[in-house]
Amino acid sequence: MVFMCTAMYSEAYPFIQKLNLKKDFLCHKFQIFKNKEVVLIITGIGKIKAAIGVTYLFSKYNFKVSDVLINIGVCGTNDKNIEIGTLFLVNKIIEEDTKKTFYPDMIFKNPFKETSIETCSLSEKNSDKKYKGKLVDMEASAVYEAALMFMECHQIFFIKIVSDHLNNEKLTKDLISKLIYDKSLQVLEWISSLKEVFTYDKSVLSKLEKEKVKIISEKLKFSSTMKSQLKQILIYFKLQNGSLNKLFDYYLDIECSSKNEGKRCFAEFKKRII
Repeated sequence: MVFMCTAMYSEAYPFIQKLNLKKDFLCHKFQIFKNKEVVLIITGIGKIKAAIGVTYLFSKYNFKVSDVLINIGVCGTNDKNIEIGTLFLVNKIIEEDTKKTFYPDMIFKNPFKETSIETCSLSEKNSDKKYKGKLVDMEASAVYEAALMFMECHQIFFIKIVSDHLNNEKLTKDLISKLIYDKSLQVLEWISSLKEVFTYDKSVLSKLEKEKVKIISEKLKFSSTMKSQLKQILIYFKLQNGSLNKLFDYYLDIECSSKNEGKRCFAEFKKRII
């Protein structure tokens, strides 16, 4: 299942249309649209509404380790060199109020530019303010923290499309929908590739390969989260390259003496693959 969340209907509309999503009239607290593979919720603008919306979504619908959450919406930037309509995949989230920093796990290759985003409480746009993030929005950090109560960090993704340069220009609903619509095909193609990786029913890994994943995870002192990420990285790699033999031959000969050493080894593994 692919869970999607947007702050506004104008951000959701292109996907409601393209995916032929139908409104769930049993939900009265939020607008939810769905089909057999996608559930989309419109949370409303701001961190509190975003956090409540994501929590409501996962409380209402059953989710599995093969599911993903994608937050899609427009954002601002005070970098005038970034053109309106540019699409980014977020790899760093900065919470303005608490100064916390979060790093969505980029364990899969993607066709997008990657950058940071800062989530602010106020809707006031200030092109002169120096933000720590390249992009600015009002929901990302809240979506991430709420989703982490239910999912692992590698299951959560943020797609942001630049709509303004923080110059207080009024954005119309039609303009927002157009900016999203223009990138929707590219986003949906990427979502299809994600679904291939996260769908375990296809049994991409053989029984022997799954056993080797277990052995490697134990020898390298991987946590359950790291083991899950390892499995998904290997699924992705096999789909792209066809064979895991060389990887297995290399990592089956390595053993870590501590969890910290295992973390370093896992970081090296991801860098090697991605």
